[in-house]
Amino acid sequence: MLLFLGQSTEILILLIAALAIDAYAGGFVWPRSLSRLNPAHLLGRLARWFDDRLNRPERTPRSLRLRGWVVLLTLLAVTIPAALAVHGLAMASGFGWALAMWLMVAFVTLRRSYDLAENARRLLQGGTLAEARLSVDALTDRDIFRLDEHAVARVAVEALTERFVAWVAAPLLWTALFGLPGLLVQAAAHAGAHILRRGDQALYGRAFTLADRLFQTPAAWLAGLAFAIAAIAVPTAKPLAALRMLLRDGGKAARPDGRAGGRAGGRADGRALAAMAGALDLSLGGPRLYAALTVPGEWIGSGRARLQPDDVRRALMLYAVSGVVLAGLLAATIVISLRL
Repeated sequence: MLLFLGQSTEILILLIAALAIDAYAGGFVWPRSLSRLNPAHLLGRLARWFDDRLNRPERTPRSLRLRGWVVLLTLLAVTIPAALAVHGLAMASGFGWALAMWLMVAFVTLRRSYDLAENARRLLQGGTLAEARLSVDALTDRDIFRLDEHAVARVAVEALTERFVAWVAAPLLWTALFGLPGLLVQAAAHAGAHILRRGDQALYGRAFTLADRLFQTPAAWLAGLAFAIAAIAVPTAKPLAALRMLLRDGGKAARPDGRAGGRAGGRADGRALAAMAGALDLSLGGPRLYAALTVPGEWIGSGRARLQPDDVRRALMLYAVSGVVLAGLLAATIVISLRL
């Protein structure tokens, strides 16, 4: 199963365990001193350190492009040997497996996005519009003070969908295929693409956005299929409509809006967003409102664009069941591997 490291069902078992641990305890807030030791936090700090020193507007376009590629290769030169060292340690001792589990729990993040979207739903249901707007501030880089209640609900559903691709489907997919090197390389590309202080994708950020798109596009397909399967178990959701919309509107570009997805202004494959829209009979995407301008965007789906708190609730159910679907796919892969 592991194309890079050879057969190893232990990695897949650890992935399922990491998903379960985060689903149960992912909402726990660690002390500030301990949170700084989180591998995802450290990788983001390293990427931002390079960004602060190399991504400056006074440099020539050629210099910025070259520096972006150099930083990407530097991050890969750090992460790949580190991942191989942890894998080698895991083969030799139980401490290595514990370290591998720690890495997986750090980069597979299911619970936090759920909690943020659920908080937005509760405030839309029983709070004021001002409170609901503030609740999605951590989910978007739009101007929250220009959002009405329907736009707040749409931000919650879209951010939930995009984060499922970036923080659940992508790390699970690339770890299952390539082990810990796959996990860390994917995380490095994603971190580099989404911490840029300036939205110059064609320059310094070009290398990161291309690498991130390489990892995110297959993950968007996987997430879309997981949503379609999960729709079977979610009341009022439509699995066949999810598949149909996945194929019809999935090629439309969807801009990642989550702050964890950063402010790079990039465009990502819309497969997962299309499947979510089809399953719940919604229209997602569309124009984005910012402080100084409105950014045009394509609508994905053919249902309602005026989302209600109940639509966020249904999206949360689909999100949670989709996590179970991916865990089930990993378990099925383990069974097949053991029988071969």
